[in-house]
Amino acid sequence: MQCEGPDVDRIILPEMPLRARVGVSAEERASEQEIFVDVELGLDLRPAGTSDDFGLTVDYEAVCEAVAAVARSRPFALIEAIAEECARVVLTAFAVEEVRVRVRKPGALRSRGVPYAAVEVLRRRG
Repeated sequence: MQCEGPDVDRIILPEMPLRARVGVSAEERASEQEIFVDVELGLDLRPAGTSDDFGLTVDYEAVCEAVAAVARSRPFALIEAIAEECARVVLTAFAVEEVRVRVRKPGALRSRGVPYAAVEVLRRRG
């Protein structure tokens, strides 16, 4: 199934608060900072929806843990790299056709009065 457009079924896991060592400078990466990650999974939910069978959907908790493991895995210079790695892991580990990942870093542009910096990636299987 190609998951494109507004008619795609989605599982939405918004605003996961995570801790990550992320920043361009070594000083920023020296300590963990709070980031927020949104994950949207694109897949056909009809089999699970019509059967009410947990085995025919994606385990939300397992997706959250996989994303958290990425954030903890190593220091990152860029939130772009966190988003890309989260998307890769989700597509590899779960039966989804596409994944959208948003990573927000509060305070990244505090001196400019911007509440957060964010990136979003959309990756499809194949």
